[in-house]
Amino acid sequence: MTATVSDRERQTTRRWHPATEIIVLACSLLLVFGIPSPVVPITIIGAAFIAAAASPAVRLHSWTLGVCVLCLPTLLVLSVVQGLFYPGAEVTVLWEYGPARLTVEGLAIAVQIWLRVTALVSLCAYFGLGADSARLFDGLRFLRLPSSVAYIGASAIGLIPLIRTRTQQIIEARASRGWNVSSWMVRTRLLPSIVTGLFTSVLIGVEQRHDVLVQRGLGESMSVRSLQDHHDGPGQRVLRRGAPILTCVLVVCSVAGVLPLPTADQLIGGD
Repeated sequence: MTATVSDRERQTTRRWHPATEIIVLACSLLLVFGIPSPVVPITIIGAAFIAAAASPAVRLHSWTLGVCVLCLPTLLVLSVVQGLFYPGAEVTVLWEYGPARLTVEGLAIAVQIWLRVTALVSLCAYFGLGADSARLFDGLRFLRLPSSVAYIGASAIGLIPLIRTRTQQIIEARASRGWNVSSWMVRTRLLPSIVTGLFTSVLIGVEQRHDVLVQRGLGESMSVRSLQDHHDGPGQRVLRRGAPILTCVLVVCSVAGVLPLPTADQLIGGD
């Protein structure tokens, strides 16, 4: 028990305050979609990978698997649609075969879209795998958001493991009754009943969590109560104030054209 408590305390000390994580997440997403250069999402993806590898609360294998499952099919679709069948007239053709032609302009759009989507998924996967409903609730309340908004956000992220667990329980129950749940055809037939059971269990779970949070002071608008203890310090306070300012400055400089970052066309070799 002592070792378990010390491990939890050590993990809490190594982690940022949830409010700091929320601000860094928002600023990173603003940079990804506000600066039209692939350098930014590449940097964000690398930072998310390093953070997932060093985080005590995120398993690198789970993070990598989730990002690959969601992003690799997107890369394939974008490469075919944009890279091979870009509809522009004035293009730089790299390779051509019949109606398909690989163009710099199509690849540039495909790369930019895919990198932005991958950066978005990487950040959200890192945040979602490392956060729980209590941490998110504390972070949102620390940022002075209304308790109702904080509860909605906390409930949304808390439903992810609940849905996964309930789905597995329902599938195991069907398997015990003789259903061949290893077949995707059978799972498709069971989908309506699974969704119905999930909907009922999710509503019950949300109501139970709401009752717990109300008892912990959810309805008190003048006080900020934490459901958990979180590490904070002067460095994080500076980061919470400085990150939004720096992000806005970088985006404004990019819009004004004074931020010397290469575009996707330049990296691919179109210019």
